[in-house]
Amino acid sequence: MKKLLKVECKRVFSNKAFYLCLGIGAMLCVWLLYIQIMEVRAFQKLIEEYGMEKVGLYYPRSLYNSFIGLDYAYLPSAILYTIFPLLVTLPHAISYYRDKKSGYIKNILIKAKRKDYYTAKYISVFLSGFTSALLILFFSLWISAMFFPALLPEVTTSTYCPYDDSAMFVELFYTYPLVYTIVYIFIDAVFLGAIAAIALGISCYADNILFVFAGGMILYLIVDYIMELIGESNFSPLRFLKPTQFACSPKPIIILAELVLLIIMTAIPFLWKERKKDVF
Repeated sequence: MKKLLKVECKRVFSNKAFYLCLGIGAMLCVWLLYIQIMEVRAFQKLIEEYGMEKVGLYYPRSLYNSFIGLDYAYLPSAILYTIFPLLVTLPHAISYYRDKKSGYIKNILIKAKRKDYYTAKYISVFLSGFTSALLILFFSLWISAMFFPALLPEVTTSTYCPYDDSAMFVELFYTYPLVYTIVYIFIDAVFLGAIAAIALGISCYADNILFVFAGGMILYLIVDYIMELIGESNFSPLRFLKPTQFACSPKPIIILAELVLLIIMTAIPFLWKERKKDVF
């Protein structure tokens, strides 16, 4: 299986779609940074022109409300977390559907065990989503750190999220914000890796590449709509994956339970049912 996994991972990093995914994410991060820099410059001009007395108190913008995951005010952040399921599906998640359609899977299964191929495929799809999300979020953290100081968040300024004392890890955020940010980045990356694998589960039943590609995104938005409708936003991945925890107060057990459920929903059909099908 190690050889198959190595081959599948090479396919990820040699795929132009992987770099397209990173490019789209990077553009959103740079767009947000530009907006924030222009905001800081505009405010500085007001201070120079009117003085602090007329402009009012001003707490400098920090790394911890400039990072794309902790921004709650601007469009690029909202776009990124809305289209994340599409981005993490782009690099490798639809490769199984293409393998079946092109006949590539037949050549592989002649030389390798079915169990090894399907396991390697699932792991590589998960890793492609995990790596894509991780690189995009760390890129935002890196470029934000180049322009804004890592000041401790000040809750009284009302410019930081999470600001609710019921938020998950809120004490960690206001005490060790960098640790909070890194922990949340890894939570997002793991969950988005599992979301990327939704395409494999859909590939077991669907015969349309657009549905395979967009299925994870559709499910993501449907769950958010239903949870919003019944007043349970804490259960919506669209809400709890954003480190601001804006308009929700998730618990670790909720995120873990949904992650396990997501893995079961995709792994069982793919690793058990799909690999028993005759591809010849």
